[in-house]
Amino acid sequence: MANKSKKSAKSSKKDQRKEAKRELERKLTKAKHELADQKAHAKAAAKKAKAHAKKEIRKAKKHASDTKKNAVKDAKRAARGKSTAVKAKVDHVKSDVAKKVAATKSDAGETVTALRAKARAQGVVGYSRLTKDQLLAKVK
Repeated sequence: MANKSKKSAKSSKKDQRKEAKRELERKLTKAKHELADQKAHAKAAAKKAKAHAKKEIRKAKKHASDTKKNAVKDAKRAARGKSTAVKAKVDHVKSDVAKKVAATKSDAGETVTALRAKARAQGVVGYSRLTKDQLLAKVK
């Protein structure tokens, strides 16, 4: 009987060791699965962060491009505004010149005699001693 109790004590110790070994293997397997899950979660988070970063970079590039386009448009508008002002000045000068040329053409065709007659009709004093240019200035 003593042998049986020794054998049963040995077998119970063996069983305990086997059970402890199985428990350790279960814990190890569980730890491996948790590690794999954490690794997968970290990988997914990194992928998501990378996608977000790419999206932010695209937004920044688009914003920079839009800002550049707006600056170019503003510069063109400003240049058009300046050119419009310059055109207006040029047109004004052209019209003044055209008026002076037209006035000169119409007056240049008149003779001194005709101008003196106009001066007499307008009551200009001393018209007979005035030159053609002086008469043109007084008669206007």
